[in-house]
Amino acid sequence: MRLLSLATASALLVGGVVASTADAAPAPRPTGSPAADCRATVAGLDLETATVEDLTRAMAAHRLTSQQLVAAYLARIAAYDGPTNAIRALDPTAMAQAKRLDAERARGEVRGPLHGVPVLLKDNIGTKDLPTTAGSLALKDLVPYDDAVLTAKLRAAGAVVLGKTNLSEFANWVSLTMPNGYSSLGGQVREAYGLGDPSGSSSGSGVAGSMAFAAGTFGSETSGSILSPSSVNGLVGVKPTRGLVSRTGVIPLAEGFDTAGPMTRNVDDAAALLSAVAGSDKADPATVEAQAHLPAGGDYTRGLDHASLKGVRLGYSQADADALPADSKALYAEALADLRRLGAVLVPTETLDDLGNAGIAETGLIPGDFHANLDHYLQTMAPTPKSGVHSLAEIAVFNQQHPDQVKYGQDLIVASVAAPASRAAASASALALRTTSGATVDAALQQDGLAAIVGPGPLYANTGASAGYPTVIVPMGLTTAKRPLGLSFLGTKWDERDLLTYAAAYEHGTERRVPPTVVDRALLTGC
Repeated sequence: MRLLSLATASALLVGGVVASTADAAPAPRPTGSPAADCRATVAGLDLETATVEDLTRAMAAHRLTSQQLVAAYLARIAAYDGPTNAIRALDPTAMAQAKRLDAERARGEVRGPLHGVPVLLKDNIGTKDLPTTAGSLALKDLVPYDDAVLTAKLRAAGAVVLGKTNLSEFANWVSLTMPNGYSSLGGQVREAYGLGDPSGSSSGSGVAGSMAFAAGTFGSETSGSILSPSSVNGLVGVKPTRGLVSRTGVIPLAEGFDTAGPMTRNVDDAAALLSAVAGSDKADPATVEAQAHLPAGGDYTRGLDHASLKGVRLGYSQADADALPADSKALYAEALADLRRLGAVLVPTETLDDLGNAGIAETGLIPGDFHANLDHYLQTMAPTPKSGVHSLAEIAVFNQQHPDQVKYGQDLIVASVAAPASRAAASASALALRTTSGATVDAALQQDGLAAIVGPGPLYANTGASAGYPTVIVPMGLTTAKRPLGLSFLGTKWDERDLLTYAAAYEHGTERRVPPTVVDRALLTGC
């Protein structure tokens, strides 16, 4: 998580990449320029472009097994992950999971659209059979008492948990000088399009998704940590309404704003993964209304094949477009033209010019929220790790003893330790900000009768996060620097179904995503 003002985001959004406040030396590139990805095809399907529906249809027709899929993704990870460092840990039971699910399918017992489909989880999402570390050396061997509710729902839906992805340590809340994608436990993640800044804290999930290391990945967001990595890694990302997806069992940064969501290579897959995990959870009070706001049958994929933008009023700011670098400006202009071509009514809306700053107050609320809720997590959700830490204060002491790995300092952790650790006070402050920010977004939508607000990249991530409102981001292509940039759709609370529809209509009408292996063939070692 790295909060940016509108001005800062515009200044740093160079070539479609949100620049880090610290530079990390790039990893050496693999050599060679093979003509094609020799590990892309399984049962006639291209893993970079096949949808979850394509995979499950092939399994239903007995042309493909879950075990073959797991083997294919593991082979890609083994061959290609070196330079990007997206993967934190692989689950040694993944093949056994797949074998069990194949046997169920053979008996006619199919759990649903994700049956046998491998996914990767950001390493702050709890797994009872693998450590859940938030990238912290102090939590290296911390295995929760139980799966996160999100993880349990995926397993119940038949998904194979392939493993965990690296992330920016503690959701990018260690030091202002720490680069995106760094953690003391996992090292530095690098995006695959140029081996540069992977952005946000869900960096490993973004890179793993872009390289087709699984059918889909999950990230978490406090402010921008799903949307920004999705943008720079050429993915569809869904930052849900706070409370649509349970956070129980997810290591918190700021409970008042945290959420988890899917990061995939197409909108249909994002909708399928969201369908599996959305809904109420009695252990997470924020989700009390979720069940009432699910689409029919809880299925966000329904109707996406026929998604349309005809007559949909979308607000945009000309100031946002004017502030972009030249290569990104041309790409965004093309996206706006595509929206018009597809039937959308684009409304220049002056009220958006300051909207990107509306969520900055969130930053000041994070230290106390993080302190209180991380302490609660450590004391209730998992046994004490071998490091012996029971609290954020003890993690700070542990970090002082390992300066070689906590090499960017820990000023944000120190500030959080100094903040009062009151869960009740943090919750009240967050509610007040969500109420104010939500009213700001709703006023902007209502003033011009808008269905959603569009913007380049994660420009309105702060605003949506502080309101607890949803955003869907979808690839709009490559800049002239050959870096991806996403088009975001911000809506009001519980508006995921409509936002996915707009994103799907745009995606179907443009097909702008380009895999990183097309941009840089040198990634394809051993082909």
